[in-house]
Amino acid sequence: MNGIRIDQPSGMVRVLLVVLGVGVFAQLCGLLFNNDGSRYATQLYLGLFLPALLLLVGLRLAPTFWRQIPAITFLILIGWVLLATQFEGSRDELGRTFKIVTLIALYLFAVGSLVRSERYFHTVLLVAVAVAALFAWLTLYYQFGILDKPMDYSQFRWKRLRELGWEGYADLRHPIVAGLYYGTFAVMLTFIFARFKLRLWQLALVAFAMLGLVAYVFFTFSRGAWFAMGAGGFVLLVIFNSRKTWSVIGTVAVLLLAGAYLFWPEIQAERQIGVNGRDLIWAEWLRRFPEFWLSGAGSGAEFKFRFPSGFTVFHSHSLYLQLWYEYGLPGVILFALFIGSLFWKGWKCRAQPIAKLGVALLVFAMVAMVSDIYAIFLRPNPYWVVFWFPVGILLGVRPKDDEAELNESLVIR
Repeated sequence: MNGIRIDQPSGMVRVLLVVLGVGVFAQLCGLLFNNDGSRYATQLYLGLFLPALLLLVGLRLAPTFWRQIPAITFLILIGWVLLATQFEGSRDELGRTFKIVTLIALYLFAVGSLVRSERYFHTVLLVAVAVAALFAWLTLYYQFGILDKPMDYSQFRWKRLRELGWEGYADLRHPIVAGLYYGTFAVMLTFIFARFKLRLWQLALVAFAMLGLVAYVFFTFSRGAWFAMGAGGFVLLVIFNSRKTWSVIGTVAVLLLAGAYLFWPEIQAERQIGVNGRDLIWAEWLRRFPEFWLSGAGSGAEFKFRFPSGFTVFHSHSLYLQLWYEYGLPGVILFALFIGSLFWKGWKCRAQPIAKLGVALLVFAMVAMVSDIYAIFLRPNPYWVVFWFPVGILLGVRPKDDEAELNESLVIR
């Protein structure tokens, strides 16, 4: 096919990829350096969605991108999501949901296009991680140094980090969301460490950045984020399978054992907190199961539960349970096929470092979804970074022997 290959960009493709890179960076980090939601939305529409649409049209809808099995299962899944908006009990409107899933599809295509030009993707990743680490350190300094937040466990356990605390910047609005958001960047930084040969001063910078990210996640006291970050980082280090990654695994294991010994009373206190009432929510979900198990309660349906204390929640505090509640058995099956196909593609492309990052980030998201993430079909928000970003990565990577994808090109006539 005559044309310009995405992995060897020139002319208009290069311009679009540069703009897409800026747009993806804005999506990843705009939540930190924007304190105005409308400004953030403008950056995404002009820097991400519009150029992604132009590139998609130039590629004649990029058929080889959408013909792969993970993309097909994604399209079928969003088809069911759209259909579920017509169910009795649905709170989502068809038009609004269609707009959201269209933006998600454009985002996946944008990330996938960047992945096919590694130089652009690595640049975006490095800058995004640097900005996230900078804001993590700024938050720690401002909260504990300027605002003098107490460092005693009995106090800061209930005053968890979620924002910078100055002029509305880096405000993630909830400690759980903040922990998952920054934890994702910790896994990305682990990829930079494992993927590249770094000089001593670069290793020092990576260690300093990692310390800030991990400390921030720790002080959110989002235990789901702790486990997700540990699982994602561990998987990434294992699949890179090098001497330096195994040395890190050994070092972290020793530090964890030492920490468990030093902070055993605090660990026991966390055990007493348990799952923080989620067991009651999940028991109620199971009690109502016969009411919704087949077709679901409808897209966006609220799972309302009132605690004995009077406090009310409006979702099941587990993405897997909430998906089943809203979309029923077909939705759960389609989601499982979608995730399974992504992991299968990651396995097929495991020789490529970027595929390893996608798999590790998806593991992070899967662990987080057990107890923390409540929805994924939403407008751009931190959960896009946690879930849809690794999905885009895995849709973008390709087996080296796949000639159909290798020859996909942009043809302007």
